[in-house]
Amino acid sequence: MATAQYETRTRTVEETVVVLTLTEDEAVELRQHIEKVPVSGVVYRVYEALTAPTAAQPAPSTDTFEYEGVTYDLNAKYTDKDGDVWSFRRRASGDTEGHFQGWDEGHWDGFFDLPYVAQKCAPLTKVTP
Repeated sequence: MATAQYETRTRTVEETVVVLTLTEDEAVELRQHIEKVPVSGVVYRVYEALTAPTAAQPAPSTDTFEYEGVTYDLNAKYTDKDGDVWSFRRRASGDTEGHFQGWDEGHWDGFFDLPYVAQKCAPLTKVTP
């Protein structure tokens, strides 16, 4: 006897994209060339992108701190050897202070600076979104 059932499956798709960077003059000239010929489909979508580009995105902050030859991103979170999550920020003095995820939101401690945590809780692994 035949049977059927519904299942939910998750698929991971990897896609390769092409990022084209043009100067403003190059974009204007390309747009002018496209306007001269009848287009549809993919070429029309390229034309639309050239006529209404998205707003410029700000570059990510590059606030970093180097310790023992390793550069740490102070805008990132790190997990230690026990899986605990740490954040670090720069103090006015240039040193860092740490924040353990289990602490109150506003609690930052200069004792638990990046060098101390890197020594005592190594390895620190950057958390990726």
